[in-house]
Amino acid sequence: MVKDLEAKALAGDLEAQALLHFVRLLRHKDYPGARAYAEGFPEGPKERLLAGLRLLEEAPERLEDPLFAAEREVVLGVKAVGEGRRQEAEAHFHKALSLDPQHHRALVNLGNLYQERGELEAALDLYQRALKLAPDDPLVHENLAALYKKKGDLDRMVAHMKRATRLKMRPPVPLDPLTGKPQPRPLHRRIPLWVWVFLLALLAYFLLKKP
Repeated sequence: MVKDLEAKALAGDLEAQALLHFVRLLRHKDYPGARAYAEGFPEGPKERLLAGLRLLEEAPERLEDPLFAAEREVVLGVKAVGEGRRQEAEAHFHKALSLDPQHHRALVNLGNLYQERGELEAALDLYQRALKLAPDDPLVHENLAALYKKKGDLDRMVAHMKRATRLKMRPPVPLDPLTGKPQPRPLHRRIPLWVWVFLLALLAYFLLKKP
């Protein structure tokens, strides 16, 4: 499903580009962002996306839409970890990667299982692969920081913790629901506050000077 979307998106299909961006939001587990983004679609696709999100949060095992397949496997894997079924969780994460090799959270969660088992180099390899796919996701940096702490590399640990903190503080950018590209911010947000203060003061000055 993802490969087909990527091929269509590269060919200039706007709907495929938009759906591919929706998949990127799922990879980041930005469900509120995905829900808001889905609202910009025409009625049919919008209902499909919103219904998928509802099932993903309420009953992922019942979700059959192929657009959500990789994310469903990650969600089920995380649930299995929480219930102590780590072998089953590992299978879910591997399946997610077979469906979507760019699903960085599948890599991170798989790396967490390796880290728990003390296989630090294998975990590091998975985290680094995730970092290449999603360098701006705080989750990746937080897990790298935890790994470097175990390895005793405090400089790298601190660097990744700082990076994660900065990324969490960054304001979200509005996106076009047809292309998935950032929308220009409204003019009033782009003009610094001091400019507005100056303009208002200037306006008041001229109004007060009127005879």
